[in-house]
Amino acid sequence: MFTYCRTGLTALASAVLLAACSTTDTADSMAGASRNAATPLVKTRQQEYLEAFNVPRGNVRATQTGIRPGYNFVGIAETDITYPLPWEIMAKDGTVVASGMTVPYGLHEGSGEPIHLIIAKNLTTRGKGLVLEVKNVGESHPFDVSEDVFRDLKYDTLSYFYHNRAGMPIEAKYAGGEQWSRPAGHQDEMLTCFNGIDKAGIKWPGCQYRLDVTGGWYDAGDHGKYVVDGGISVWTLLDAYERGTKGFADGEVNIPEAGNGENDLLDEARYNLDFMLSMQAPGNAHAAVLLGNVGGDLSNAKPEVIDVSGMVHHKAGDTSWASFPLAPHLNTKSRALFPPSTAATLHLAAVGAQCARVFRGIDDAYANKCLEASERAYAAAKRVPDAYAHDNFQGTGPFASNDLRGEFYWAAAELYVTTGDAGYLADVKDYQDKLDNWPLSSREEINWHETEGLGIITLARFSPDAEMKAQAIEGLKATADGYVSQIIHEGYQIPMNRGVWSWGSIGTLANRGLLLGTAYDLTGDTRYRNAALDLLDYILGRNPRDISYVSGHGENAVKALHHRFWAGAYYPGYPLPPVGVVSGGPNNTNPTGPVSRAIIEQCHAQTCFADHNDAYELNGVGINIQAATFWLAAWADDIDRAS
Repeated sequence: MFTYCRTGLTALASAVLLAACSTTDTADSMAGASRNAATPLVKTRQQEYLEAFNVPRGNVRATQTGIRPGYNFVGIAETDITYPLPWEIMAKDGTVVASGMTVPYGLHEGSGEPIHLIIAKNLTTRGKGLVLEVKNVGESHPFDVSEDVFRDLKYDTLSYFYHNRAGMPIEAKYAGGEQWSRPAGHQDEMLTCFNGIDKAGIKWPGCQYRLDVTGGWYDAGDHGKYVVDGGISVWTLLDAYERGTKGFADGEVNIPEAGNGENDLLDEARYNLDFMLSMQAPGNAHAAVLLGNVGGDLSNAKPEVIDVSGMVHHKAGDTSWASFPLAPHLNTKSRALFPPSTAATLHLAAVGAQCARVFRGIDDAYANKCLEASERAYAAAKRVPDAYAHDNFQGTGPFASNDLRGEFYWAAAELYVTTGDAGYLADVKDYQDKLDNWPLSSREEINWHETEGLGIITLARFSPDAEMKAQAIEGLKATADGYVSQIIHEGYQIPMNRGVWSWGSIGTLANRGLLLGTAYDLTGDTRYRNAALDLLDYILGRNPRDISYVSGHGENAVKALHHRFWAGAYYPGYPLPPVGVVSGGPNNTNPTGPVSRAIIEQCHAQTCFADHNDAYELNGVGINIQAATFWLAAWADDIDRAS
């Protein structure tokens, strides 16, 4: 076990070693970390990255969690044998519960290896610790066949949000053990606008107001709190509630609010909703923003001080990158509100409207507060439609976007469904006409910067206008059909076939699962159900890396996630991640990080991954990835038995 990048060096030593031992990236950075100049470990460290990439993996892959009885079981065998091979699924006592012959698939482009398919239809034999054995190839990690196979997964993936709460102590009795308890990070967080020089050398003037933005969720491996990532994540939790997902009645989740008389999903979502509401600028507020698409020439951009009343600050966080690793309560970096953005404003408009209808009849005062904030935000976004966020500040990820047509559509859809107002209905139709694609094409999915799919789902579930509801359902089905059609072209039998896998690919899969699961809810078409379950299988082990991308779920699960507190795999004195934390996953685009650069020449789209704390754009975590995976796990536990 090596210890790298310890702080406390002289300024000279840190400067000399900065390039070798730390990196800066747009979403998360290890800047500020340094190592002892007398210990030249750079080569050893790169070897370590390669070892994490080349860790031995089994040649027979399947879900490492399991399936519910009566559903299809799919396995993969990686082998250059070209003829069919016998396979068996065996119980612990050696009893064969299913058998057959493999189907040679040929070269799988996503991994660069030849594979065979194993399909056991309608596997009904219940059991724990079953294995798939393929003659002359090997056997899989164990898995279960049981009705409650996803029960722990849904609670464990939800627990991420409690673990990453800012502004309150994380207690062992809720966190699962003393190793994950910690004092509150960033208590009493009264912040004002960033006042200083940005990455491009531009001076920002600050503002005359302060906001109490205590609380909310830390987003990822850093200690930033982001409204746009918070928006889609809150929406996802609230959507799980709105679809009627079971298992979250008051007291069923181990959180401090259990017993308060409110559904526990709403309790967790509300913790970040309160933060988002606090990020809204007050009346008669003025602050600097960048208007219009300034392109890549940020050095010549001119911040303009405008009336930002009702707009929402894009993020709150450090003004320079904190060292890695670092517990949040030990982070003493200066923090600021970063400029209001139209994107953040529309995210609050959308989830504020969703909050208003969800809490109506549960907490009417809170519902009214959410709706008032939503309508103020929507009006502000229409008044200032082009205050874009950019990659121009150190210490936090940019979450930059300069095309907000999808966000306007989503916000209008949520407000229309909540209020039934004809003006919002007209806006939905207008914004829909301006989208490049409606519905989502088979090459697109929901993301924090691609939010029109959220609007389609909301309209498909709840539109007061019958014609618009029917249209949204047909649009949802068209996208789902496009996803399903890709399975035949993807060797690992998942509804996504593409040669480029980018940052947060596991979130991409989970969000496809969310859309497919919703399509099944609304139509009963089992093709959509099975495709969504295929995606969950992939996340849990049926993949070319032979790894479960959810910590603690599966015999071979990730454990060295990029997180400043859960860094114990390579940084002594810190804990390993708790169970249920989802990795970002394979990424073969823009290898800017040290691990990506070390492995990029050796990997393919679905194998560009290493389970290492330093692999921030491969093994990073994030609330949007986590929320989508939680939704999919909770849905999988909740759906009806196979028909």
